[in-house]
Amino acid sequence: MPDAGTADFLRRKLCDEGKFVSRLHRIQISVVAILLLLPATSAVAARQTKIHVKVTGDCVGDTISGRVSVQAKAGTQFTLRLQRQQTAASHWTQTKLSRRFKSRGGSRIYRFQFNVSAYDAYAYRLAVDRPRQRTVSAPIAAASCAPGLQVPEAPLALLLPLSLLGTSSVLLLRRRAPR
Repeated sequence: MPDAGTADFLRRKLCDEGKFVSRLHRIQISVVAILLLLPATSAVAARQTKIHVKVTGDCVGDTISGRVSVQAKAGTQFTLRLQRQQTAASHWTQTKLSRRFKSRGGSRIYRFQFNVSAYDAYAYRLAVDRPRQRTVSAPIAAASCAPGLQVPEAPLALLLPLSLLGTSSVLLLRRRAPR
């Protein structure tokens, strides 16, 4: 910054030229405004860290399980909610199943499981809510939740007595057989 004597000299010199003074004042005001706004915008940008969320899930049996990948600052609140769709044409509705968690900072993966045996739905999806933003997963068809074709296995409590009965029957028949 010029000292007081230099500023007075410039003011007197430039006042004689008329229009140049107003142009100079415009330039000065613009430069001061830009210099004042730069720190404010960088501070706002520093406070608004980027938050990245990705949610995936799949269904096996009566359990929907998956992962929420989060990149956020520590302490950021998230709510994971399970939604269902009754038919292919119906709207998504909330279920009573949800999980709340706080980010521990940086990039993290949070695992979860929901038991959906109480629900009869066409499809499910997962929604991660945070203030003023929602991220949803791809739909999970309820048909994928059904267990695969399984051959029922006889329980041990039934097999043991039957095998003893069979063995003793064979021994008794051998004794009674004529020689």
